[in-house]
Amino acid sequence: MESILIISSILLWVVVLLNLLLTLGLARRIRNAAFPVMESLKIGQKAPDFSALTLQGKTVTLADYAGHAAAFVFVSPDCKPCREELPRLRELLPNARGFGTELVLVSDGDEEKTRPLMDGLGDGLSVLLAPREHNPFFSDYKAIGTPSYCLIDTNGKVQAAGIGMIELAERIEALVSNKERR
Repeated sequence: MESILIISSILLWVVVLLNLLLTLGLARRIRNAAFPVMESLKIGQKAPDFSALTLQGKTVTLADYAGHAAAFVFVSPDCKPCREELPRLRELLPNARGFGTELVLVSDGDEEKTRPLMDGLGDGLSVLLAPREHNPFFSDYKAIGTPSYCLIDTNGKVQAAGIGMIELAERIEALVSNKERR
């Protein structure tokens, strides 16, 4: 009788340990699936070439920004945080221009969806249309979520990349501050 009790206890502990290992494995799998690693362009690397249309129907490529710094701001017309953050871009415009940087909105929507998004923002922001299903702009720039950004210098090299307008504003303000100190 005593040996049955010992064997039962050992089997119970084996089951408990297996259950713990399976639970840890499942937790790791869920964590990796729910929160994928956000990969972004590396600072100093050459910005990928692209081709996109303006709201006026003109085709624009990276070569059109040669010799100019630019901040590509990736947005989606269906993105609530994008709509909430767009007014901040108007506030950023003078600082960006003061540093010689053009703010360029890159929308993953078509013209019909993107135009209403621009209402109230006024002039000064360039807008490019790059629907994800037809244009690799978003994937080439590793813009997984919106709003996100990629800041390139006059040589077409990546200076910063990330998510959110607050971070972009901080980057531009830091660049302006560094310029003023020189």
